Amino acid sequence: MKRLIGTLGMVLILLLSIAVPFFNQQAKASSYPQIIKMSPDSRDQFVPVDTDIQIQFNSPIRSINSQNIKLQVKTNSGYFYNVPIKSLRKDGDTLRIIPDGNFQFNKEYRVEFNGSAAELQNGTYNTYLSYSFQTNYIDFYELMVVNERRLSNMLNSYAPRQIKVFPPERYINELTVMHKKPGALADDQTAFSGVTNIDIVTKDYDVKYVHVDLMKNGKILQKGFASKVTEQTKNTKKNSFIFDIGFTKVPDFFDVRVTVQNANQETIDTKVIKFAAEEGKVLNSFKETYKYVTAGNVYSLHDLLSDEKLFTSLLAESQMQDIKVQVVDR
Repeated sequence: MKRLIGTLGMVLILLLSIAVPFFNQQAKASSYPQIIKMSPDSRDQFVPVDTDIQIQFNSPIRSINSQNIKLQVKTNSGYFYNVPIKSLRKDGDTLRIIPDGNFQFNKEYRVEFNGSAAELQNGTYNTYLSYSFQTNYIDFYELMVVNERRLSNMLNSYAPRQIKVFPPERYINELTVMHKKPGALADDQTAFSGVTNIDIVTKDYDVKYVHVDLMKNGKILQKGFASKVTEQTKNTKKNSFIFDIGFTKVPDFFDVRVTVQNANQETIDTKVIKFAAEEGKVLNSFKETYKYVTAGNVYSLHDLLSDEKLFTSLLAESQMQDIKVQVVDR
């Protein structure tokens, strides 16, 4: 019996001699600096453009080495170039990478750590990291009208609060048409040619070019780029640009199509108004002002479903094809 007890004791000692180093090794491994969660995660497809990047470690952050942290965007030619980072913040065990402005739609972005990126309480995180995510979107019209199955699939994975709706920014604030018919202003005056002036008031950011088409029955009669008014006028308004353009030999009934472009010559807003001169009146003017409730804002699908007036404004102010939809993970 004593021999049996002694044998069991020896076996127990052997087992402990194996197990203790193993568990010690596991404990050490778990204390190594590691990333336990990334948001957006690798290969996420529909990341909202107003997202901040969050990387959670397994230990509180003591300091951040900004020189070894990069945010990049993929160009159409397939190369990545650096995107400005507004700030890097530590929030307990989470690193927040805040871009300098929103992401662009339909782009691939990459987060990269080179060398020691963060000093944690359990050591230095110096593992190379490189992962990508995309800011693709679905247009509102396809989701809500054309493809009911896609909407059903989305709702199987995301709650309405996680579905984000982005109406486009609108840049045209005001259009004014001043039109003089050919002829004299008074019976005792000399008659002279007709002149048409068009003023376009826009927001004071993103706008680079303003193009104007004069049309009748869908046919372009005259066209040109309006120039920005640099001098102060009585119509100058805060936080706005004024563009103007003039034409002659314009009929008394016509349409005005205004197209606003950014520095990349991408169309960012457009408006069409109809003009009709009054019978018997030589000088005519018409002004249309635009005020928006939803333009450039961000809403969840839950926000829209809970506010009928807001939902109605969204659909009245933007084409459904121009409204973009993305999703947020929890």
